[in-house]
Amino acid sequence: VLVQVTHSMPPEKIEMFKSLDGWAMENILVHLKPVEKCWQPQDFLPDHASEGFEDQVKELRERAKEIPDDYFVVLVGDMITEEALPTYQTMLNIVDGVRDETGASLTSWAIWTRAWTAEENRHGDLLNNTSRRQYNI
Repeated sequence: VLVQVTHSMPPEKIEMFKSLDGWAMENILVHLKPVEKCWQPQDFLPDHASEGFEDQVKELRERAKEIPDDYFVVLVGDMITEEALPTYQTMLNIVDGVRDETGASLTSWAIWTRAWTAEENRHGDLLNNTSRRQYNI
């Protein structure tokens, strides 16, 4: 018989997160931008529907051809890290005190986790798209 663990933190830590919920709402969430005002990866990349798309991609590749290989190693490492993003959010979503079982919780920690992972996802999308277009990775 499997026994479900209902608390991933000691009760005093859960209480600490719950007690900080109002503080986080007033001091952290006020810094989050509304979704419609957040940057998107396409804001930094050539528009594939534009007439000058191929020339813009060629220009990006020209600018990138002198970038040292060490930078590419870092970019690949960053892309691997960004690919693990669903794991990070899953881990945060199952921690008692910050849990977001439905993906729509209104606790400050759940709201912050969703905003943070959305931001990180945009980083990953930008890295992947830039790498394909600019660096031919």
